[in-house]
Amino acid sequence: MSIYSEKLTVPANTSETDPVSLNITIKEKLITSMAVSFEDGCGWVVQVRIMYGIKQWWPDRPGTWLMGNNETLEWQERFEMPAIYEKLTVVACSPDTKYDHNVFIKIATLPLGFYFIENLLDKLHKLWEKII
Repeated sequence: MSIYSEKLTVPANTSETDPVSLNITIKEKLITSMAVSFEDGCGWVVQVRIMYGIKQWWPDRPGTWLMGNNETLEWQERFEMPAIYEKLTVVACSPDTKYDHNVFIKIATLPLGFYFIENLLDKLHKLWEKII
């Protein structure tokens, strides 16, 4: 299992049309969880999205942003990357702000083989519960 943990500093008054970005090279095939943390003071004006190439992957709906203040948005994934050593790009902006802000990104991954074993064990467990 690999965990990628990165900090992205978003300069004050960074516009949506000229956002800052950070590339993260994912060396495993399966993303199992994601987290984006907003420090106190982000005030729901610091915005983040995660891209694969030109396609927005998170949040799911194109053109939307993840936002928050003094909180961490976390979710479980079962997302298979197209290949290993692929780049995800974290894009962020903070329009109409007077201070720099930090956001923290955490991505947990597994080799694809672990996913198949986990999936098989889950199916066997469900079958066992039906039998007994």
